Amino acid sequence: MQRTLKWVGIVFLVIVAAAALLLAFLDWNWLREPISSRIGTALNRRFAIQGDLDVDMGWAPRITVDKIDLENADWGSQPEMLSVDRLQFSISLPDLLKGDVVLPEISVSRPRVLLEKNAKGQGNWEFDTDNKEATDRTEFPRIGRLTLEDCQLDYRDPNTRTELAVKASAAGAAKEQGVNLQGRGRFQGDPFSLKMEGGSLLELWEKHKPYPVDLRMVAGETRVTIEGTFADPVQLKEPNLQLDLQGGSLAKLTPFIGVPLAETPPYRFSGRVTRAGERWLIHDLKGKMGSSDMAGDVEYSAPEKRPFLKADIKSHRLDFKDLAGFIGVDPKEKKEQERIFPDNPYDPKAIRSADADVNFYSDNIITPHLPIDAFKTHLKMDHGRIALEPLNFTIDIGQIASVIRLDARKDLIATKADIKIRKVPLKRLLAETRFEPESDGMFFGQILLDTTGNSVADMLGRGNGDITLLMDQGRVSNLLIELVGLDVAESLGFLLTKDKSTRIRCIIGNFKVTDGRMKTAPFVIDTVDTNIKITGRIDLGEENADLRLDASPKDVSVLSARVPLYVKGRLKSPDVSPDKTRLAAKGAASAVLGVLLTPVAAIIPWIDWGLGKDSACYAMINQAMADDAAAKKKMSQSTTGRKLPVKRKAK
Repeated sequence: MQRTLKWVGIVFLVIVAAAALLLAFLDWNWLREPISSRIGTALNRRFAIQGDLDVDMGWAPRITVDKIDLENADWGSQPEMLSVDRLQFSISLPDLLKGDVVLPEISVSRPRVLLEKNAKGQGNWEFDTDNKEATDRTEFPRIGRLTLEDCQLDYRDPNTRTELAVKASAAGAAKEQGVNLQGRGRFQGDPFSLKMEGGSLLELWEKHKPYPVDLRMVAGETRVTIEGTFADPVQLKEPNLQLDLQGGSLAKLTPFIGVPLAETPPYRFSGRVTRAGERWLIHDLKGKMGSSDMAGDVEYSAPEKRPFLKADIKSHRLDFKDLAGFIGVDPKEKKEQERIFPDNPYDPKAIRSADADVNFYSDNIITPHLPIDAFKTHLKMDHGRIALEPLNFTIDIGQIASVIRLDARKDLIATKADIKIRKVPLKRLLAETRFEPESDGMFFGQILLDTTGNSVADMLGRGNGDITLLMDQGRVSNLLIELVGLDVAESLGFLLTKDKSTRIRCIIGNFKVTDGRMKTAPFVIDTVDTNIKITGRIDLGEENADLRLDASPKDVSVLSARVPLYVKGRLKSPDVSPDKTRLAAKGAASAVLGVLLTPVAAIIPWIDWGLGKDSACYAMINQAMADDAAAKKKMSQSTTGRKLPVKRKAK
């Protein structure tokens, strides 16, 4: 029995020794083709081991693979997407027998990775395969030592004029050596640099241990700093990051997030970044844009690859010129423009490319011309349609309340505007001027426009609709009247006496807008002693005016010889002058008013505007219409009482 066992043992040792000798001298290159074929089939790309495949046997066999290539997409700029000069790693057999994968060392020499997009936006990393393996985080092999030698990744996208070269390095004990990435190139044509330091590669796969990251990126004037951790860095889940973002204009962020942003002055914001499902959240966002402070919360996601931005922003100091880019004005433009209305076009294609839902509110507005106490808007952008509902400006106790809708689903934007003016005080409009103390009155009105065009200037130049403006029971400082010139004031019948102001009973202005041309229908100013009729046109497309003002005294004995006043020329600097060669038409002012005001009486929503039947404008219209009716009746009676000549028959 002992002899039998002895011979069995000898045979076993001989077999083991023979196997060891066989493995030691085996040409492992015969495995190159099966391995290459299997990987190539899985990726639907050619994969090849061009060099030697060798295995050094032991309790931790060392496997060496030379010259690895992975084919690029057929449209790629070069044949290979991936190439590696040498991949070397060892695996612990005792641990493998226990079910654990332990790699005592890994060394990668001169890996070259090319990631690129074609003109259609397709990436070469999008493999034509039906393999939809789960990408959930799994256990990762334990690595003892990791060496990355001369590692480089290139990224190219001709559509965005982007070329990046990123170098990565890691050497030493895997638990101690952090990942280091450095990259340079151009992004959107601007100089670009990237530096990232992270935890070790082993920590990438360790569950329940946050992975630290420190990212610094510069793209032109845009600078991004991100510091913090990911609970799952492979899936970018459960981030807890601090973001610092600054740059020359928010428009430069559009290529990063895919949402079209307007040109703005320089900005700097900071906030805390987390994630809920597919939504990236920026909490407690704070910072400045130009001279304006802003704070709030921002949410970003890209469901079905369609960018969506949601924000709730408040400002306690809003310099309105910092928002000029949103209406097509370049905030960095220093040269004075010849035109009043911005003509920089919106991009309908960009509007169609993303969606947004933004609430914005400010309770302290800085404006050079129009004193605004508060500003509120809710912007919704949905598949090419934009709604600003509301777009409201608070002025003292009054408000300009607007609803603006734009449809950019076609290449020519269609716009509808409904703007209501309610109880806007003249005194507030003249705040902090020498005219304020002696001025008073409330403005009311409505603007209804339907138009097309891709810039504010085009929209106004093609607009159709109706504009009505009204002021009830007001006063105008005589200093303001004197400012336009004594001859102008006299032409309009303002008696510049020792009184500090001239009382205005009512102003009613109505314009019919056709293809950007505003035609008065009518425009009347009623003072205590004079009625002023304004006729003519304002061309919003050409930005010029051709208006005539005729003053009719209520008492013909007082300055009855009035001359017409003309307002002509560019809207930015019109010429205002009386025509002293002609006298204004004489006649009953009330009768003229009756003819003018009858059409407009039906379109003024007195109650909606906060006006009652006791208002001066309401009384003026009724009185003018009554006087006009009486004049017509008198003329009719005088005509019927006159004897008509009798026509005799010819003999």
